[in-house]
Amino acid sequence: MYWHLIVTGPHRGHIWNISGEGAVPFGAEFGHTTGASGFAGWVRHWAAGKPWFDAA
Repeated sequence: MYWHLIVTGPHRGHIWNISGEGAVPFGAEFGHTTGASGFAGWVRHWAAGKPWFDAA
């Protein structure tokens, strides 16, 4: 499992989780977490020590 910062295209600035099971974007708008989308939201979520997939 790896986190990737997308630097070109329509998802530029978003963080994606890529694993053997598939790929999913990070951000509350995508439904898997309460964190804000984009690099800054990903860093704030990490710095707060929250679980990556915390949406209930």
